[in-house]
Amino acid sequence: MNNFGHVKRVTQQVGGKTYTFRSLLEYRWSVYCELRRQQGLIADWWYEDPGSVLGIERGYHLNIKEYHPDFTILYHNGDFEYEETKGYFPPKDYTTLKLMSEQYENSMTLIFASTPKNSKNSKTRAQIRRAERLEPHIKRIIWNANRDIFQKIKYLLDE
Repeated sequence: MNNFGHVKRVTQQVGGKTYTFRSLLEYRWSVYCELRRQQGLIADWWYEDPGSVLGIERGYHLNIKEYHPDFTILYHNGDFEYEETKGYFPPKDYTTLKLMSEQYENSMTLIFASTPKNSKNSKTRAQIRRAERLEPHIKRIIWNANRDIFQKIKYLLDE
């Protein structure tokens, strides 16, 4: 079992609703989702929406495991997309996302806070390899959201 005790929960108001996020990365991504909604790029978004709980078949006995996507995005044409934020990408998360992409038609975007693709750290390289193996099965991977997105909208973040 991984120890995520260092990750602090964040309670913030986004889009007129109060949420308790599991991490600062999830809070930042929610602000970006709200910005996209206000700009008309998406119709709506939900954080850990109870209506988006997916049953994923796992293992030899087809055990059903519940999967709760971090964000559910509704586009104007009625299509849905799931967006999953990752500060750390363990093997069990790779397996869950791979099974989800095989069993559901809705597309998936994987968001990393900051993952340099040329890292010399062996644990980081292993996470990158897992994400790269998943890449053909999902819509896209955002490798460095801190640099590519959050720096541009930092004036909106209430941290």
